Amino acid sequence: MSEITVFAPAPSLFGFGALVKLPEELKSRGFRRLLVITDRQIASSGIMERVLDLLKGQFEVDVFEDAPNEPLSTDIDKLHKGFRSDADAFLGLGGGSAMDVAKALSIVMTHGGVLSDYEGEGTVPGPVIPIVCVPTTSGTGSQNTQTTVFTTRGVKLGCSSEYIRPALSIVDPELTLGLPVSVTRNSGYDALMHAIESFTARPHGKVPERPILYQGSNPFSRTLALEAFRSIWAVYRRAVRHGEDREARGGMSLGSHLAGMAFSHSGLGLVHALASSLGGMVDAPHGVCLAACTTLGLSYNLTVCRGDFAVLGAIMEGKESRPSGEVFAGRFIENLEELIRDLDFPTRPSDLGVKKEDAQALLRNTLLQTRRIKTNPRPLEDDLLGHIQKGI
Repeated sequence: MSEITVFAPAPSLFGFGALVKLPEELKSRGFRRLLVITDRQIASSGIMERVLDLLKGQFEVDVFEDAPNEPLSTDIDKLHKGFRSDADAFLGLGGGSAMDVAKALSIVMTHGGVLSDYEGEGTVPGPVIPIVCVPTTSGTGSQNTQTTVFTTRGVKLGCSSEYIRPALSIVDPELTLGLPVSVTRNSGYDALMHAIESFTARPHGKVPERPILYQGSNPFSRTLALEAFRSIWAVYRRAVRHGEDREARGGMSLGSHLAGMAFSHSGLGLVHALASSLGGMVDAPHGVCLAACTTLGLSYNLTVCRGDFAVLGAIMEGKESRPSGEVFAGRFIENLEELIRDLDFPTRPSDLGVKKEDAQALLRNTLLQTRRIKTNPRPLEDDLLGHIQKGI
Protein backbone atom coordinates (compact mmCIF):
# COMPACT_ATOMS: atom_id res chain seq x y z
CA MET A 1 0.00 0.00 0.00
CA SER A 2 1.16 3.55 -0.64
CA GLU A 3 0.32 6.82 1.05
CA ILE A 4 1.32 8.71 -2.09
CA THR A 5 -1.32 9.66 -4.64
CA VAL A 6 -0.19 10.38 -8.19
CA PHE A 7 -1.97 12.95 -10.37
CA ALA A 8 -1.04 12.53 -14.05
CA PRO A 9 -3.88 13.70 -16.33
CA ALA A 10 -3.27 13.89 -20.06
CA PRO A 11 -3.14 17.45 -21.51
CA SER A 12 -6.45 18.41 -23.08
CA LEU A 13 -8.40 21.29 -24.60
CA PHE A 14 -12.13 21.46 -23.98
CA GLY A 15 -14.97 23.56 -25.37
CA PHE A 16 -17.13 24.36 -28.35
CA GLY A 17 -14.80 25.25 -31.22
CA ALA A 18 -11.73 23.68 -29.59
CA LEU A 19 -11.08 21.61 -32.73
CA VAL A 20 -9.60 24.63 -34.55
CA LYS A 21 -6.69 24.54 -32.08
CA LEU A 22 -5.62 21.09 -33.28
CA PRO A 23 -2.97 22.19 -35.85
CA GLU A 24 -1.12 24.53 -33.50
CA GLU A 25 -1.20 21.97 -30.69
CA LEU A 26 0.26 19.32 -33.01
CA LYS A 27 2.96 21.69 -34.25
CA SER A 28 3.91 22.73 -30.71
CA ARG A 29 4.70 19.08 -30.01
CA GLY A 30 6.78 18.67 -33.16
CA PHE A 31 4.34 16.33 -34.92
CA ARG A 32 4.53 16.48 -38.73
CA ARG A 33 3.55 13.02 -40.03
CA LEU A 34 0.17 11.74 -38.86
CA LEU A 35 -1.86 8.58 -39.21
CA VAL A 36 -5.54 9.44 -38.68
CA ILE A 37 -7.56 6.46 -37.44
CA THR A 38 -11.34 6.64 -37.64
CA ASP A 39 -14.37 4.59 -38.66
CA ARG A 40 -16.75 4.58 -41.60
CA GLN A 41 -19.47 6.49 -39.78
CA ILE A 42 -17.15 9.38 -38.91
CA ALA A 43 -15.58 9.30 -42.37
CA SER A 44 -19.00 9.78 -43.97
CA SER A 45 -20.35 12.30 -41.44
CA GLY A 46 -18.27 15.29 -42.52
CA ILE A 47 -16.23 15.31 -39.31
CA MET A 48 -13.19 13.68 -40.86
CA GLU A 49 -13.30 16.17 -43.72
CA ARG A 50 -13.29 19.04 -41.21
CA VAL A 51 -10.24 17.59 -39.49
CA LEU A 52 -8.38 16.97 -42.76
CA ASP A 53 -9.13 20.52 -43.92
CA LEU A 54 -7.48 21.85 -40.77
CA LEU A 55 -4.40 19.67 -41.36
CA LYS A 56 -4.11 20.29 -45.11
CA GLY A 57 -0.80 21.74 -46.26
CA GLN A 58 0.72 21.63 -42.79
CA PHE A 59 1.17 17.90 -42.14
CA GLU A 60 1.77 14.67 -43.99
CA VAL A 61 -1.42 12.72 -43.37
CA ASP A 62 -2.45 9.12 -43.99
CA VAL A 63 -6.00 8.02 -43.18
CA PHE A 64 -7.38 4.68 -42.03
CA GLU A 65 -11.17 4.80 -41.92
CA ASP A 66 -12.03 1.18 -41.14
CA ALA A 67 -11.43 1.02 -37.40
CA PRO A 68 -13.62 -1.85 -36.16
CA ASN A 69 -16.24 -1.38 -33.47
CA GLU A 70 -15.48 -3.48 -30.38
CA PRO A 71 -12.05 -4.49 -31.79
CA LEU A 72 -10.59 -7.97 -31.47
CA SER A 73 -6.91 -8.39 -30.69
CA THR A 74 -6.59 -10.25 -34.00
CA ASP A 75 -7.96 -7.20 -35.85
CA ILE A 76 -4.93 -5.22 -34.71
CA ASP A 77 -2.56 -8.06 -35.57
CA LYS A 78 -3.88 -8.08 -39.15
CA LEU A 79 -3.86 -4.32 -39.57
CA HIS A 80 -0.60 -2.99 -38.26
CA LYS A 81 1.73 -4.18 -41.02
CA GLY A 82 -0.04 -2.01 -43.59
CA PHE A 83 0.72 1.38 -42.04
CA ARG A 84 3.64 3.76 -42.35
CA SER A 85 6.24 3.22 -39.69
CA ASP A 86 7.55 6.80 -39.67
CA ALA A 87 4.46 8.52 -38.24
CA ASP A 88 5.14 11.09 -35.51
CA ALA A 89 1.72 10.50 -33.98
CA PHE A 90 -1.51 8.53 -34.34
CA LEU A 91 -4.68 10.59 -34.23
CA GLY A 92 -7.70 8.64 -32.98
CA LEU A 93 -10.83 10.37 -34.29
CA GLY A 94 -14.19 8.96 -33.21
CA GLY A 95 -15.62 7.00 -30.32
CA GLY A 96 -13.82 4.74 -27.91
CA SER A 97 -13.11 2.04 -30.47
CA ALA A 98 -11.22 4.38 -32.83
CA MET A 99 -9.17 5.75 -29.95
CA ASP A 100 -8.51 2.25 -28.61
CA VAL A 101 -7.39 1.08 -32.07
CA ALA A 102 -4.96 4.01 -32.21
CA LYS A 103 -3.52 3.01 -28.84
CA ALA A 104 -3.29 -0.66 -29.76
CA LEU A 105 -1.57 0.08 -33.05
CA SER A 106 0.92 2.35 -31.32
CA ILE A 107 1.92 -0.53 -29.05
CA VAL A 108 2.51 -3.21 -31.67
CA MET A 109 4.03 -0.82 -34.23
CA THR A 110 6.53 0.40 -31.63
CA HIS A 111 7.38 -2.82 -29.82
CA GLY A 112 6.41 -5.61 -32.24
CA GLY A 113 4.74 -8.93 -31.54
CA VAL A 114 0.98 -9.39 -31.36
CA LEU A 115 -1.48 -7.42 -29.27
CA SER A 116 -2.25 -10.29 -26.90
CA ASP A 117 1.41 -10.16 -25.80
CA TYR A 118 0.49 -6.96 -23.97
CA GLU A 119 -2.63 -8.04 -22.10
CA GLY A 120 -2.79 -6.88 -18.53
CA GLU A 121 -1.16 -4.06 -16.59
CA GLY A 122 2.27 -2.56 -17.12
CA THR A 123 3.18 -4.92 -19.95
CA VAL A 124 4.29 -2.25 -22.47
CA PRO A 125 8.07 -2.04 -22.11
CA GLY A 126 8.57 1.62 -23.01
CA PRO A 127 7.27 4.73 -24.78
CA VAL A 128 5.12 4.31 -27.89
CA ILE A 129 4.29 6.40 -30.93
CA PRO A 130 2.35 9.30 -29.35
CA ILE A 131 -1.43 9.17 -29.44
CA VAL A 132 -3.65 12.20 -30.00
CA CYS A 133 -7.39 11.82 -29.42
CA VAL A 134 -10.35 13.74 -30.78
CA PRO A 135 -13.48 12.09 -29.35
CA THR A 136 -16.78 12.41 -31.20
CA THR A 137 -18.91 10.73 -28.52
CA SER A 138 -19.42 11.38 -24.82
CA GLY A 139 -18.71 7.99 -23.36
CA THR A 140 -15.51 6.06 -22.93
CA GLY A 141 -13.22 8.86 -21.82
CA SER A 142 -10.47 7.00 -23.70
CA GLN A 143 -8.87 10.37 -24.53
CA ASN A 144 -7.78 10.46 -20.89
CA THR A 145 -6.98 6.88 -20.07
CA GLN A 146 -4.00 4.54 -20.05
CA THR A 147 -6.03 1.62 -21.39
CA THR A 148 -6.96 0.09 -24.72
CA VAL A 149 -9.79 -2.45 -24.63
CA PHE A 150 -10.11 -5.40 -27.00
CA THR A 151 -11.64 -8.86 -27.09
CA THR A 152 -9.40 -11.89 -27.06
CA ARG A 153 -10.41 -15.55 -26.71
CA GLY A 154 -14.02 -14.47 -26.36
CA VAL A 155 -13.37 -12.22 -23.35
CA LYS A 156 -13.21 -8.43 -23.38
CA LEU A 157 -9.90 -7.58 -21.73
CA GLY A 158 -7.25 -5.02 -22.62
CA CYS A 159 -3.86 -3.51 -22.01
CA SER A 160 -3.16 -0.80 -19.45
CA SER A 161 0.08 1.14 -19.36
CA GLU A 162 0.96 4.70 -18.50
CA TYR A 163 2.97 4.73 -21.74
CA ILE A 164 -0.26 4.74 -23.78
CA ARG A 165 -1.96 7.63 -22.01
CA PRO A 166 -2.60 10.14 -24.85
CA ALA A 167 -0.16 12.96 -25.42
CA LEU A 168 -3.03 15.33 -26.18
CA SER A 169 -6.79 15.37 -26.56
CA ILE A 170 -9.16 17.90 -28.07
CA VAL A 171 -12.72 17.61 -26.71
CA ASP A 172 -15.14 19.69 -28.78
CA PRO A 173 -18.83 19.13 -27.94
CA GLU A 174 -19.70 20.49 -31.39
CA LEU A 175 -18.61 17.14 -32.83
CA THR A 176 -21.31 15.29 -30.87
CA LEU A 177 -24.31 17.30 -32.13
CA GLY A 178 -25.11 14.87 -34.93
CA LEU A 179 -24.79 11.65 -32.94
CA PRO A 180 -27.52 9.04 -33.44
CA VAL A 181 -29.84 8.54 -30.46
CA SER A 182 -28.55 5.01 -29.84
CA VAL A 183 -24.92 6.15 -29.69
CA THR A 184 -25.77 9.05 -27.37
CA ARG A 185 -27.71 6.70 -25.09
CA ASN A 186 -25.14 3.90 -24.99
CA SER A 187 -21.99 6.00 -24.72
CA GLY A 188 -23.63 8.30 -22.17
CA TYR A 189 -24.42 5.40 -19.87
CA ASP A 190 -20.78 4.33 -19.99
CA ALA A 191 -19.74 7.82 -18.90
CA LEU A 192 -22.32 7.85 -16.10
CA MET A 193 -21.09 4.53 -14.76
CA HIS A 194 -17.47 5.70 -14.99
CA ALA A 195 -18.36 8.58 -12.69
CA ILE A 196 -20.24 6.33 -10.26
CA GLU A 197 -17.64 3.58 -10.02
CA SER A 198 -14.75 6.00 -9.80
CA PHE A 199 -16.42 7.85 -6.93
CA THR A 200 -17.21 4.63 -5.06
CA ALA A 201 -13.96 2.75 -5.79
CA ARG A 202 -12.07 1.09 -2.96
CA PRO A 203 -10.18 3.74 -0.96
CA HIS A 204 -6.63 4.45 -2.08
CA GLY A 205 -5.06 3.28 1.18
CA LYS A 206 -6.55 -0.21 0.72
CA VAL A 207 -5.30 -0.84 -2.83
CA PRO A 208 -1.86 -2.42 -3.34
CA GLU A 209 0.57 -0.52 -5.55
CA ARG A 210 0.35 -1.48 -9.21
CA PRO A 211 2.01 -0.35 -12.45
CA ILE A 212 -0.96 1.82 -13.50
CA LEU A 213 -2.78 4.61 -11.70
CA TYR A 214 -5.82 2.50 -10.87
CA GLN A 215 -4.87 3.39 -7.31
CA GLY A 216 -8.28 3.49 -5.64
CA SER A 217 -10.48 6.46 -4.87
CA ASN A 218 -8.58 9.51 -3.71
CA PRO A 219 -9.26 13.25 -3.31
CA PHE A 220 -8.35 13.98 -6.95
CA SER A 221 -10.50 11.24 -8.47
CA ARG A 222 -13.45 11.74 -6.11
CA THR A 223 -13.66 15.46 -6.83
CA LEU A 224 -13.60 14.86 -10.58
CA ALA A 225 -16.03 11.93 -10.40
CA LEU A 226 -18.55 13.86 -8.34
CA GLU A 227 -18.53 16.80 -10.75
CA ALA A 228 -18.73 14.39 -13.69
CA PHE A 229 -21.76 12.66 -12.16
CA ARG A 230 -23.46 15.99 -11.45
CA SER A 231 -22.84 17.18 -15.01
CA ILE A 232 -24.02 13.99 -16.72
CA TRP A 233 -27.08 13.38 -14.54
CA ALA A 234 -28.36 16.91 -15.18
CA VAL A 235 -28.47 16.57 -18.97
CA TYR A 236 -28.29 12.90 -19.97
CA ARG A 237 -31.98 12.40 -20.76
CA ARG A 238 -32.07 15.72 -22.64
CA ALA A 239 -29.05 14.79 -24.74
CA VAL A 240 -30.69 11.50 -25.73
CA ARG A 241 -34.05 13.06 -26.58
CA HIS A 242 -32.89 16.41 -27.97
CA GLY A 243 -29.60 15.78 -29.70
CA GLU A 244 -29.17 19.37 -30.94
CA ASP A 245 -29.38 20.82 -27.41
CA ARG A 246 -25.97 22.49 -27.10
CA GLU A 247 -26.14 22.82 -23.33
CA ALA A 248 -26.92 19.13 -22.97
CA ARG A 249 -24.16 18.14 -25.38
CA GLY A 250 -21.69 20.35 -23.57
CA GLY A 251 -22.66 18.83 -20.22
CA MET A 252 -22.25 15.30 -21.55
CA SER A 253 -18.87 16.06 -23.14
CA LEU A 254 -17.58 17.67 -19.95
CA GLY A 255 -18.95 14.92 -17.74
CA SER A 256 -17.53 12.09 -19.81
CA HIS A 257 -14.16 13.85 -20.03
CA LEU A 258 -13.94 14.38 -16.26
CA ALA A 259 -15.15 10.83 -15.61
CA GLY A 260 -12.41 9.42 -17.85
CA MET A 261 -9.83 11.49 -16.01
CA ALA A 262 -11.25 10.31 -12.68
CA PHE A 263 -11.37 6.58 -13.29
CA SER A 264 -7.95 6.53 -14.93
CA HIS A 265 -6.66 7.58 -11.49
CA SER A 266 -8.95 5.48 -9.30
CA GLY A 267 -10.08 2.40 -11.19
CA LEU A 268 -13.60 1.04 -11.58
CA GLY A 269 -15.56 -1.84 -10.11
CA LEU A 270 -17.90 -4.78 -10.39
CA VAL A 271 -20.46 -3.26 -12.79
CA HIS A 272 -17.77 -2.72 -15.41
CA ALA A 273 -16.22 -6.11 -14.74
CA LEU A 274 -19.57 -7.85 -15.18
CA ALA A 275 -20.40 -5.82 -18.28
CA SER A 276 -17.10 -6.61 -19.95
CA SER A 277 -17.67 -10.30 -19.23
CA LEU A 278 -21.23 -10.11 -20.53
CA GLY A 279 -20.00 -8.28 -23.64
CA GLY A 280 -17.84 -11.27 -24.52
CA MET A 281 -20.87 -13.56 -24.28
CA VAL A 282 -23.50 -11.56 -26.19
CA ASP A 283 -23.57 -9.24 -29.19
CA ALA A 284 -24.45 -5.96 -27.51
CA PRO A 285 -22.76 -2.55 -27.09
CA HIS A 286 -20.82 -1.89 -23.91
CA GLY A 287 -23.31 0.70 -22.60
CA VAL A 288 -26.15 -1.79 -23.02
CA CYS A 289 -24.21 -4.43 -21.08
CA LEU A 290 -23.49 -1.91 -18.33
CA ALA A 291 -27.18 -1.12 -17.95
CA ALA A 292 -28.02 -4.83 -17.77
CA CYS A 293 -25.42 -5.32 -15.00
CA THR A 294 -26.14 -2.18 -12.99
CA THR A 295 -28.53 -3.56 -10.36
CA LEU A 296 -26.50 -6.77 -10.11
CA GLY A 297 -23.23 -4.95 -9.43
CA LEU A 298 -24.43 -2.05 -7.30
CA SER A 299 -26.65 -4.17 -5.06
CA TYR A 300 -23.63 -6.38 -4.30
CA ASN A 301 -21.67 -3.30 -3.21
CA LEU A 302 -24.50 -1.60 -1.29
CA THR A 303 -23.43 -2.76 2.15
CA VAL A 304 -20.09 -0.94 1.90
CA CYS A 305 -21.21 2.02 -0.24
CA ARG A 306 -24.25 3.39 1.56
CA GLY A 307 -22.57 6.71 2.33
CA ASP A 308 -21.32 7.28 -1.20
CA PHE A 309 -24.59 6.10 -2.74
CA ALA A 310 -26.41 8.57 -0.48
CA VAL A 311 -24.26 11.43 -1.77
CA LEU A 312 -25.05 10.50 -5.37
CA GLY A 313 -28.73 9.93 -4.57
CA ALA A 314 -28.99 13.39 -3.04
CA ILE A 315 -27.50 14.95 -6.18
CA MET A 316 -30.04 13.07 -8.29
CA GLU A 317 -32.83 14.74 -6.35
CA GLY A 318 -31.26 18.19 -6.17
CA LYS A 319 -30.36 17.97 -2.50
CA GLU A 320 -26.96 19.22 -1.42
CA SER A 321 -27.64 18.06 2.14
CA ARG A 322 -29.36 14.82 2.98
CA PRO A 323 -31.62 14.37 6.02
CA SER A 324 -31.39 10.60 5.80
CA GLY A 325 -28.41 8.96 4.13
CA GLU A 326 -30.11 5.57 4.27
CA VAL A 327 -33.08 6.87 2.31
CA PHE A 328 -30.96 8.48 -0.39
CA ALA A 329 -28.73 5.40 -0.73
CA GLY A 330 -31.77 3.32 -1.60
CA ARG A 331 -33.16 5.96 -3.93
CA PHE A 332 -29.87 6.12 -5.78
CA ILE A 333 -30.28 2.57 -7.13
CA GLU A 334 -34.02 3.09 -7.67
CA ASN A 335 -33.39 6.25 -9.70
CA LEU A 336 -30.84 4.44 -11.85
CA GLU A 337 -33.29 1.62 -12.46
CA GLU A 338 -35.91 4.18 -13.48
CA LEU A 339 -33.41 5.78 -15.89
CA ILE A 340 -32.63 2.37 -17.40
CA ARG A 341 -36.33 1.74 -18.01
CA ASP A 342 -36.93 5.25 -19.34
CA LEU A 343 -34.19 4.83 -21.95
CA ASP A 344 -35.34 1.33 -22.90
CA PHE A 345 -32.20 -0.45 -21.74
CA PRO A 346 -32.20 -4.10 -20.66
CA THR A 347 -32.54 -4.32 -16.89
CA ARG A 348 -30.71 -7.62 -16.31
CA PRO A 349 -28.42 -10.03 -18.21
CA SER A 350 -31.30 -12.39 -19.04
CA ASP A 351 -32.81 -9.61 -21.19
CA LEU A 352 -29.81 -10.18 -23.47
CA GLY A 353 -30.28 -13.94 -23.63
CA VAL A 354 -28.07 -15.04 -20.73
CA LYS A 355 -29.56 -17.87 -18.65
CA LYS A 356 -29.11 -18.86 -15.01
CA GLU A 357 -26.96 -21.80 -16.10
CA ASP A 358 -24.53 -19.24 -17.59
CA ALA A 359 -23.82 -17.75 -14.15
CA GLN A 360 -20.64 -19.78 -13.65
CA ALA A 361 -19.23 -18.61 -17.00
CA LEU A 362 -20.16 -15.00 -16.24
CA LEU A 363 -18.43 -15.24 -12.86
CA ARG A 364 -15.35 -16.92 -14.33
CA ASN A 365 -14.91 -14.19 -16.95
CA THR A 366 -15.61 -11.48 -14.37
CA LEU A 367 -12.77 -12.77 -12.19
CA LEU A 368 -10.45 -12.30 -15.19
CA GLN A 369 -11.19 -8.56 -15.07
CA THR A 370 -8.46 -7.90 -12.52
CA ARG A 371 -8.01 -4.31 -13.70
CA ARG A 372 -11.55 -3.59 -12.45
CA ILE A 373 -12.11 -5.91 -9.51
CA LYS A 374 -8.98 -4.88 -7.59
CA THR A 375 -10.63 -1.51 -6.97
CA ASN A 376 -14.17 -2.74 -6.40
CA PRO A 377 -15.25 -1.33 -3.02
CA ARG A 378 -16.34 -4.72 -1.69
CA PRO A 379 -13.98 -7.69 -1.97
CA LEU A 380 -15.44 -10.42 -4.17
CA GLU A 381 -16.53 -13.18 -1.84
CA ASP A 382 -17.91 -16.72 -2.16
CA ASP A 383 -21.49 -15.45 -2.25
CA LEU A 384 -20.95 -13.67 -5.58
CA LEU A 385 -21.96 -16.71 -7.63
CA GLY A 386 -25.28 -16.97 -5.83
CA HIS A 387 -25.78 -13.23 -6.22
CA ILE A 388 -25.21 -13.50 -9.97
CA GLN A 389 -27.58 -16.46 -10.26
CA LYS A 390 -30.33 -14.48 -8.52
CA GLY A 391 -29.64 -11.33 -10.54
CA ILE A 392 -29.48 -12.87 -13.99
